[in-house]
Order: sequence, then C-alpha cells, then structure tokens
Amino acid sequence: MLLCADVGSADADLASGAIACPSCGGRLGPWGHGRERAVRLHYGERAVVQPPRGRCRACRATHMLLPSWMAPRRADGAGVIARAATAAALHGTGSARLGAELGVPAATVRGWLRRLRSRAGDLRQDATAALGLLTAGRDWPCLAPCGSPLGDALAAVIACARAAIAFHGHAGEDLDALLGRFGLCAALAPAPGS
Repeated sequence: MLLCADVGSADADLASGAIACPSCGGRLGPWGHGRERAVRLHYGERAVVQPPRGRCRACRATHMLLPSWMAPRRADGAGVIARAATAAALHGTGSARLGAELGVPAATVRGWLRRLRSRAGDLRQDATAALGLLTAGRDWPCLAPCGSPLGDALAAVIACARAAIAFHGHAGEDLDALLGRFGLCAALAPAPGS
C-alpha cells in the first residue's frame, strides 16, 4: 500500500517508473487496478474508487496506490475517522454516540480508536517532525498539550495539514487528503502480516 496525493497522476507516474518500490527501492510499473470500492465521506457521501496497482520491476512485489484521503482496508475516509478520533480524544465522546452520528457501527469506531491510540506516540513524533519542516523559518504557534497521547497526535497531524494549506499552496478542500498524508492513514493501516 502506498498513499498518493492524486490517483490520476499516480497512473502517469507508474507508467514513467517514477514511483519507488517501498519493499526494495526498485521502480514500480503499472499492474492493473484494485477492486472497485465505495468509501464513506462526510455527511453520508460516498466516493467510488478503483485504485491503481503497481508491480516492482526488481522484486516483483505488487502495491496498491491509494488516494491519501483513503485509509487502507477501511470503508471510511480519513476525514470521517479524524472527526471521530478528535471528538473522542478532546471531548470524551463514546463509540456508540460517535457511531450513531457518523452512521457506522460502534465496534468500527472502537477499532479506529484502538488502532490510533496504540500508535499515537509514533504518529505524534512523525507529524511533529513534518510540522517542523513545513513551518521552517515561519511564525507558527507551538502545539499545546491536549491531555491525552491521541489528542496530542491528532493536534500535530491537524497542524501539519493547516501549515500545508497556509504555506504550501494547498486548498481547504485538501484537508482530508492532508490528514491522511501526514500520518493518519498510515497509523490506521493494519499490522504487517494481517
């Protein structure tokens, strides 16, 4: 699984061999597409995607190229999951209430929160490092503690997305993709071998 900002450009990058294999560093070439899937977005909207697949020319491993707003093996987009995780971390909102508000089973919300809480330290560390690069030489407020490891991690990811919008030409509509790009989707990815 690879996260890419724009699936349309991913096809062109695969064709030109511009994408490196995460397994060995070789070059990925086109290898068809994954199955078509519907992903829940905000307010019950759905996006239907069929992500491209690449195959390494050296090690022959195959990899899916997912849009950065789409969490691997999840039926919900990064923005939906971020909204639930933020409400749980900052306001203590329970899984049942979040599930009802988002139209997903409470067990699904518990799974998101469990995964994110278990990886909150790494998520915060990676997002904080990215934030330093995004805001280098610019005036940007320091991150204040949120009261929980998950809250601190989410604050760092959201700060990265806001810095990318403020300083690097992204639009507000890119927020979900930026949340995924700055670590939320990688933190939600299944454990290796599962």
